[in-house]
Amino acid sequence: MPRIAQEFADIPFAQLEPGSVYRTTYPLTPELVASYDRLVDAPPGERVVVPPWVYCTFLPIYRAMGGRMEQGSVHARQQVEQFGAARVGDVLSVAVTVTEAAMRRGRPTVVLDTEYARDGDVVCRVRSTLLWGYATR
Repeated sequence: MPRIAQEFADIPFAQLEPGSVYRTTYPLTPELVASYDRLVDAPPGERVVVPPWVYCTFLPIYRAMGGRMEQGSVHARQQVEQFGAARVGDVLSVAVTVTEAAMRRGRPTVVLDTEYARDGDVVCRVRSTLLWGYATR
């Protein structure tokens, strides 16, 4: 059974290096897609093409980086760009790049770019801006 978010240790802000790239895979199983459809109240039914909300998750980031954002992190912004269609049953390659890890206005700010690719072609890119461990400081 795959690990869930609670099973990952926190990654300290000081450990994040801009330019670092972490990799994993993201299997788009019928069960995964159906779970996300239920979360957004989409009509039930079998899909062929994966809906965009399936990319709005931190689990591939946790798996790629081998840990999760520190407790107390605040998700400040997320931008999703879709470039192509992925299909239910595809296994996407995931690359998570630490684009920024710096103090901005006294806040530990991290920008992660997550690319989902099939056969080398990027189908989706998600940019997440986080205040890393901010609420616990």
